Amino acid sequence: MRFNAFFVRLSHSQESFAGNVQLDGRSVAVRFQRIEGDCFTVHFKSQVGLVFGQKVSFKNARMSFTVLLPVLSRYNRRKLKRVSGILQAIERKDFRQIVQELLSVENFLQADRLLGFFPLDKRQALDMLTQLELAREAKVIGLSDLFLTSWEHYRQHLAAMESVLRVAYEGRERTVKYARLEKAVKIPPESVFFRYLLKKCSREFPCKILPQALVFSALPLSAEEKGRMAAIEKALRGGRQVVFTFENVQKNTSYTARQINDSLWYLLNEDKILQLDERHFIFSDEYNKIINRLKKFKRNQGDILTIEDLRSLTSYSRKYIIVLFEYWDRKNVTRRLGNKRQILLGA
Repeated sequence: MRFNAFFVRLSHSQESFAGNVQLDGRSVAVRFQRIEGDCFTVHFKSQVGLVFGQKVSFKNARMSFTVLLPVLSRYNRRKLKRVSGILQAIERKDFRQIVQELLSVENFLQADRLLGFFPLDKRQALDMLTQLELAREAKVIGLSDLFLTSWEHYRQHLAAMESVLRVAYEGRERTVKYARLEKAVKIPPESVFFRYLLKKCSREFPCKILPQALVFSALPLSAEEKGRMAAIEKALRGGRQVVFTFENVQKNTSYTARQINDSLWYLLNEDKILQLDERHFIFSDEYNKIINRLKKFKRNQGDILTIEDLRSLTSYSRKYIIVLFEYWDRKNVTRRLGNKRQILLGA
């Protein structure tokens, strides 16, 4: 990696000056600016490739400077002084320590830019960065470019984004625009970090990530909706209707068609019921009991099942037995052999 400027250690009386140094057998013009003490920045007209600890001589060869670190971004005076503090005794610090200290100056660091500067490969750098993450001192955002931020910076912004999403989720808002999230986290939506936070938040708040907004996949139930579903379940189980249709729910409750439809979809998404075909549903716990009985039947009586056999296992009417058989045929639980079924499940 090549850079236009570097932090160097140099003994010189002037605060700033220009000169020429020997580099790759040629004379190169440079400018120096003192940061603090013997810490200077050296600026080249074009990018050059220097490495950590390299000694570079002036044209007259009577003086040299030691390369300490590339200038990775534009620093104000306050940040420059903080960097100069990091450079003190930098030769005794490992890559992990240097990265950790740089993250105290800048919010983000693309660590792979330093791989050609320090004597280590990407695997070694990743091992050290993993140690930082395990110690909760840094967070690796991108593995390809070793893009990272401090752990504190990551946690603060994740908490800010989660707070906005929680308010929207609990307020039953279906869509949240990125402009609203940007205002809270103060990070542009097109940035890698913003997208990383979105993906993290989507684990707690299941959602679909769109170009300009996210849409919650499911919203929390209100007290009225929870009560409605409990009433529907109670009415059906009380009437011993473990296999039921939409019309059965209408007959046994006073809810509107839309309320019943919403309740059934939620029960499906929560795996509390299973849809056998376009019309018929079954409670999941009841279905699992039947599957267990089916396995026991195969183990004790063989793999051929008749309508009467299933009636004895379930006490269902012929109508619901046919619905079950057809569902099992589609799911490869059974295979039709005339009016009988061969059980394909393991015993």
